[in-house]
Amino acid sequence: MTQGRHQKTIVYSRYPAMAAGLQQCIKDDNPHCMILPVCGYESLTPLLLLQASLAIIDLTGEANEVEQDLQQLQPLYRCAPHIHWIFLVPAYARFTAVQQLLWPNSTLLPNSAGLRQIQQCTRMDAGGLSYLDGDIGEAAAGVSEATLVLTLSERQVLRLMAKGWSINQISALLKKSNKTVSAQKNSAMRRLALRSNAEMYAWINSPRGMKELNLQSTPSSITEDVV
Repeated sequence: MTQGRHQKTIVYSRYPAMAAGLQQCIKDDNPHCMILPVCGYESLTPLLLLQASLAIIDLTGEANEVEQDLQQLQPLYRCAPHIHWIFLVPAYARFTAVQQLLWPNSTLLPNSAGLRQIQQCTRMDAGGLSYLDGDIGEAAAGVSEATLVLTLSERQVLRLMAKGWSINQISALLKKSNKTVSAQKNSAMRRLALRSNAEMYAWINSPRGMKELNLQSTPSSITEDVV
């Protein structure tokens, strides 16, 4: 994304100091951007959402507050899928956030992310990224697969696992060693900030995972994918 593309940016945080810091972060990076600060989700009207192309939402708060945030954000996204949503997520809410907020046009960052990291994400052409381990260097540098999240090999492995294939079966099909297939699975999990098989399968079955892995395809497409 070229610097300055976002002309209007929504900024939300329940903490005034954090909101002020995020606004200054955007202004320092893009002085011509108009900031649309909001202090509650009721302020995110359809008209305001239509005007903006970027929204930075700070989810810092108590567990019950973050749960309410997640409930309010789903309908907002349905109203404004054109917006690039950047969510700053507290560590304890990372798994739930990956399940519910990793949309095709969203980026998830830890709420401890530095201002430079946030600025780098605002310049990206699309979301669909999760950097909840805090390392966004490679993607922010503009590598070719940044918006794809997974490599082709990682996607092949996860697709087959989603369809019930074991590591042994995948190894035989792809003519790779078990060690290689396991490494590709683990690499995919790291990219997606998933820390257990349970989290991996939850992501696979989420709307974002289904889209990324093209799981709406018929079973016969598996052979095509792995050739």
